[in-house]
Amino acid sequence: MLDILKDLIKYSASSPAEEDVNVHRREFFRETVIQVADALREIAKETAVGPSRRYLRPPGAVEEFEFVSRCTRCDECIKVCPHYAIRGADTGSGLALGSPIIDAREQPCMLCEDFPCIRVCKEGALVMPKRREDVRMGVAVVNKEKCISGVVQFCQSCVIACPFPDEAIYMEEGKPVVNKEKCTGCGICERACMTVNSACAIKIIPL
Repeated sequence: MLDILKDLIKYSASSPAEEDVNVHRREFFRETVIQVADALREIAKETAVGPSRRYLRPPGAVEEFEFVSRCTRCDECIKVCPHYAIRGADTGSGLALGSPIIDAREQPCMLCEDFPCIRVCKEGALVMPKRREDVRMGVAVVNKEKCISGVVQFCQSCVIACPFPDEAIYMEEGKPVVNKEKCTGCGICERACMTVNSACAIKIIPL
């Protein structure tokens, strides 16, 4: 980005008289401004989102960079969550500091029927889905080496706990399998796995 700015300064210092060169100069300025704006946007995204976001956003959250821009940190979604699943992001979250997050291992999203957290959002950071199953907070990933099902005992705690059993997650050859197209990323399966497995075999990857 510094090279782009240097070229912009160098080019602006010259003053050829030819009209065609002036046209090219205007085009150069236009393209340079676009490139600088894109570069700044990427820097802002990296600062806001961070390289390895572990936490989830509440259901209905818009794209992450837009979410951070829209969310006013009013805490209304945090206050109305009946399961205390939503809290403010702590230090180390960059520009996302104080914005609402969910840590499935602390308390997953229970996918309330009426989504009170979305209803109180006035800034459009959370958008009401048509159906509960349309929520896409993340996707569950199963580490089969850590899964005790079929090794120590037969276990299907994740399937039983899932709001959409046999759709979002199901058993196949004694092991849980996640349907990525159906998984809401609520984290209920991850929390359930922790109650029976010393080394949690499920992790929710944020979208």
